[in-house]
Amino acid sequence: MAAVALLPLRIFAGFTFLFAGVDKLALNRSFLSLGSATSILAQLHGYARVSPLAPLITAIAIPNAWLMGVTIALAEMAVGVGVLTGLAFRLSAAGGAVLSFLFFLTASWDVHPYYFGQDLPYMMSFVTLAAAGDGGLYVLGPWLERRLGLAAAPPARRGRQSPAPTPMSPERRLLLHAAVVGAAAVAIAIVVRPLRDLLHSDDGSTGGLLGPLGSSGPAASTTGGGSGAAASAAPASSAGGSSALAIATAAQVAQAGAYGFQVPVQIGNASPGDPGIVVSLGSGKFAAFDAICTHAGCTVGYDPSAGYLICPCHGATYDPRNNAQPVAGPTNVPLTELPIAVSNGEITLRA
Repeated sequence: MAAVALLPLRIFAGFTFLFAGVDKLALNRSFLSLGSATSILAQLHGYARVSPLAPLITAIAIPNAWLMGVTIALAEMAVGVGVLTGLAFRLSAAGGAVLSFLFFLTASWDVHPYYFGQDLPYMMSFVTLAAAGDGGLYVLGPWLERRLGLAAAPPARRGRQSPAPTPMSPERRLLLHAAVVGAAAVAIAIVVRPLRDLLHSDDGSTGGLLGPLGSSGPAASTTGGGSGAAASAAPASSAGGSSALAIATAAQVAQAGAYGFQVPVQIGNASPGDPGIVVSLGSGKFAAFDAICTHAGCTVGYDPSAGYLICPCHGATYDPRNNAQPVAGPTNVPLTELPIAVSNGEITLRA
């Protein structure tokens, strides 16, 4: 009864992790593209700001961001395959619990209150599955062992039975099942990876929200990730002379609705090199913010149809007309507002 009762949870958790791994490798073009503002590198930079694992993230994960992304995807797929098939079931479920706990310490650490984060529920789900086991329900282990000649075949119809092979030790069985799960994850990755180029246009567009800083006008694209992501638009200069803190002209911002720039100096919590964004509020008014999402460090973009700044990673939504206070998503911390001045059609930062 326990196995039957936990079957829906097993299917949901296993399929979700399998799909999450496939999504990172094939469906989400930006995850492994380190130049994207929503890549694994950008997210790691964000985690390094708030996570208790920041020293490890900075020393190990960020220098090996692409490998880290692939490893996470393969681990998620292995967990999904193991939980769904029952192969190395308890080990797979325990691996899912460990991964979910690591995600809690990084992606969900800055979510307040904690129950808004999704990773703790997944961790407890996998802990429950690891403790309960599969109950022998819908598992491929016996079939696999028979196919490899490592277990006795079922009795024939006339009552004859093939000689039983030497029983496998639990350790050997676990090693065999784990090897099959790992091989299956790698095989799935090899099969789905080419889909990445088929499912996206040549320019990498996926129909998402206007790019990291709003692509409906001359808004800047980003390079790099996290706190090191810099808007490619150069600081604007006025007819009366250039300023080190000039970020745009009023006409540029009004035309696009928003304009991306690079924060040139330390301003409050905004660091030099951070991506910034200045938004037109109408009636000749403007507001500027550090464009790093306060949840996981991705770069927010401007959605002119809604008038909000929206993070493409996890959906955090900020209202620029209310000091970038969050109105939706997994954070209650507003974006850092940057003081600006408008003079002679030029918008400048006030350090």
